Amino acid sequence: MCTSRRGTRMAGRLDNVKEEQSDVESSCSDSVSVIDGPVSEKSHESSFCGRISAINKEGEEFLRLKHRFHLSIGSLSQHCSVVDAYRNFRLCPVGKARLMAFRMFVKAMTEKRGGNQNTAFAWFGTSKDEAFRIMREGFGVCGTPNNGGPFGLHLCSDSASADSVLLAPVDEDGLRHVVVCRVILGCPEELLPGSGQSSPSSEEHDSGADNMQSPSRYIIWYPDVKTHVLPLYTLSVKLDSSFEGWRREPVHKPSSPWMPFSALIHALSKSVPPSTMFLIRKFHTEFMERKITRQQLIFQFRQLVGDRLLVSAVKNFRDKKLKRTISSSRGVSAKC
Repeated sequence: MCTSRRGTRMAGRLDNVKEEQSDVESSCSDSVSVIDGPVSEKSHESSFCGRISAINKEGEEFLRLKHRFHLSIGSLSQHCSVVDAYRNFRLCPVGKARLMAFRMFVKAMTEKRGGNQNTAFAWFGTSKDEAFRIMREGFGVCGTPNNGGPFGLHLCSDSASADSVLLAPVDEDGLRHVVVCRVILGCPEELLPGSGQSSPSSEEHDSGADNMQSPSRYIIWYPDVKTHVLPLYTLSVKLDSSFEGWRREPVHKPSSPWMPFSALIHALSKSVPPSTMFLIRKFHTEFMERKITRQQLIFQFRQLVGDRLLVSAVKNFRDKKLKRTISSSRGVSAKC
């Protein structure tokens, strides 16, 4: 069991990354199975295994992936556009075996850690050729720091996914490439730069993070990279010239009543048909890219779902938030 208090808090945080996670995970769970249907003509054959193909830009899979990417990179989204997205159609025996192995290790970690396998999304910026190699063969020994460890595969967390874009080299077309992964973290431990560590410090831990409260890097030990990291997609993105002055900005939340758009979209996904959700994600993506204003986005939401459903979603969100606050206050009083 992962008995560390800080480890438990981190596991809780990673289990609840972004309100829209469960909705997006359903899309990504589909992506780790073989999809029937036509394949894009823009494909890359390989003698190693599988065929890497561009995802249809007009389809729901591309929109879900693009939407999640913009949610993850925050304010950088207004400077960053997704040009292409690729996936590996794991059609060969080796590709299927890697997928099966990942699922088996998810199950094994679930049993090992009492029901909490602690899986998360992770991001890795690299060249296009290397990204495609990773998609076909998985990760090897790469991303090793030059500061004395920890020695393992370093991946950007969801909250630091913008770093994966900024760290990726720019190719001859002005594009950067990011591999989107699913990782098995189990019970992580905090690892400091220069630690020289190359394996878990004890059987109580399975992976590492640079900060237990707000991780920006996950460290997967090299013996585990083939089974605990599953590359899902490669995104080819382009930053505009104005990003040079970009800085991470703290999120200033308006006074009540307020509900994050990501939480609203997650709530609406339970009540509206897929065709409407497609348009909701489309307009929200355009808002994050600064193609439409906040007022225009709200107008489109009202047109698509109606005021009654919007008011109900906001009310339910505020009620749940109030209950959590009351429950937390009672917990503090009980300790006192």
